[in-house]
Amino acid sequence: MIVRLICLLLTYLFSVSVQATTKIVWSIQDEWPPYVIESGELKGIAYEIVSEAFAEQGYEIKHTKKPWSRALREVMTQRYDIALTVWKSSDRLEYLDFSDAYLINSLVFVTLNTHSFRYTGLESLAGKRVGVLRGYAYDDAFLSSDDFDRMDADDLATNVKKLRVGRIDALVADRAFFLWFLKRNDLDINDFSLIDEPLSENPLYIAISRDHPKKKIILSAFNAGLRALQSSGRINTILEKYE
Repeated sequence: MIVRLICLLLTYLFSVSVQATTKIVWSIQDEWPPYVIESGELKGIAYEIVSEAFAEQGYEIKHTKKPWSRALREVMTQRYDIALTVWKSSDRLEYLDFSDAYLINSLVFVTLNTHSFRYTGLESLAGKRVGVLRGYAYDDAFLSSDDFDRMDADDLATNVKKLRVGRIDALVADRAFFLWFLKRNDLDINDFSLIDEPLSENPLYIAISRDHPKKKIILSAFNAGLRALQSSGRINTILEKYE
């Protein structure tokens, strides 16, 4: 009996020790396939890179799904430590600090195949109705231009519907996200035209509140883990899973 109690005590102490040495980072993000995926075996390119980078430094990610605009607010108020997939903007630099970049997003214009055009700059959007998503950090020049109309929507699905019925002339989307959306919704890519010249190429970061007391520790841990993944070739292995 005494031996059993000793064994149970040792097991408990070992469990407590493991929990104490495992450092937790609380993350928040909306679903954004193929970068963050909430169902199925695949967890998303960004999620895998971020979680493995932290794991390299002895951290574990505890993740929560929330709408994007709310996710940023919860990071800003420090209810969560980090947002997983963030672009820099002049506005966000006022209240967020950023990691090293770990991916590049290509923002492209999408039209119906019968209404394609050549993008040569914002002036080539003159007179067009362009579908955008609320809460996204588009380029300042794009947001301030009077050459075209920006039509807000809460998600890509809404903008695709608007495009198909002629309520907008084009939409802006991350290239990989749009292609993933087509596959998952059984839509024919031949019905659409992805304009070759991108609106922008946006580095992707994790972000943390500038007032977070552990921001330097958390960002330093991620950056060190990211360098290890880059050196080992692990990031390329992760990317290949989603091709």
